[in-house]
Amino acid sequence: MQTEKAIYFNLLSQGNLSQSTIDSILDHVKSQGLHIAPVPQDLIKKNKYGEKISEYLTRLNLSVVEGNPSWEGLLVGFPGDYEELSTKSVGTPYLRMILYPILDLHHRLKSDKESRFPCIYFVGKRFSDVFLRKFELLKDVVPNIIVLTHDIYECAMNKSLPPITEESESRESWTQMSLSQMMNSKEGLFVPTKTKKLTIKYLSSEVPCNEGTEYPERLDILGYDAIDHGLVAFELKGLAAGRMELENLFLQGIEHRNWIEKNKMAVKLLFDGGPKGKRINTRKRVRLLLGFYGETVPHIFNELRDEAIRRDPYTEIDFVRLLNEGNKVTIDVFENP
Repeated sequence: MQTEKAIYFNLLSQGNLSQSTIDSILDHVKSQGLHIAPVPQDLIKKNKYGEKISEYLTRLNLSVVEGNPSWEGLLVGFPGDYEELSTKSVGTPYLRMILYPILDLHHRLKSDKESRFPCIYFVGKRFSDVFLRKFELLKDVVPNIIVLTHDIYECAMNKSLPPITEESESRESWTQMSLSQMMNSKEGLFVPTKTKKLTIKYLSSEVPCNEGTEYPERLDILGYDAIDHGLVAFELKGLAAGRMELENLFLQGIEHRNWIEKNKMAVKLLFDGGPKGKRINTRKRVRLLLGFYGETVPHIFNELRDEAIRRDPYTEIDFVRLLNEGNKVTIDVFENP
């Protein structure tokens, strides 16, 4: 039986893994005014920087991204489909074999180009939580780790609003549709909070976030603040939501918000044209809105928010009261926010 270290490497050696996701995403990156070129071979071979870069890494798709100082870096593309990139073949042993070589190659590029090269891009069909946790270690030494997958790419390319439904506010899909339509209007969606009134503009709905057991978990609506251009993660529940569903809203929302926060550069590149985009400011923290029907906020929500802010004073979380007035969603402030 092959080890986790050998399975994916052997698949790469056969040279017939699908490149479709890598090709599509690289075409999109180039369309945003960035330039992509192969990594120079003299940086891979034994040279003044050290020994030859390991074949465990060099059999992947390696490119250099240039064209804007804030977005320059090393791009590592992982060919294959969902199954071939699963933990069955791309496990911890293989990831350990390429982690340091990626840093080594990135350092060689920085030295050769005499540039900051603040980014490392990972491109592939879909990456497991094991993969993502392992490469989060790179954030300690590289400013921007940008993960681009088929799921988030397809979501960004799909410009359509949620499907129209005639259901009442008892269904979450109706509320999601109504709020998305208002965000997508010329005026945007006005949201009163304790501190100020926000104007939220629409980016997408059902945005794939954390890896689920079979499919990615999805954020209900992604938008941005029309004034300060910070991203806004909007998680909501319909009127028919039971107690357990409502109580889970906070934890679900904070998990999805944290994913968006970690992946702001990927979101801007795919949803806002990367360096050319003016709608999203990645220096701003992602704001979380939790929307639900009812008179009061569940008692533990405030404690959870206080704890989240204690851990990160820049975190902004607002509870949004949803109302149905004449088959139209309206938004108000909870009296016990």
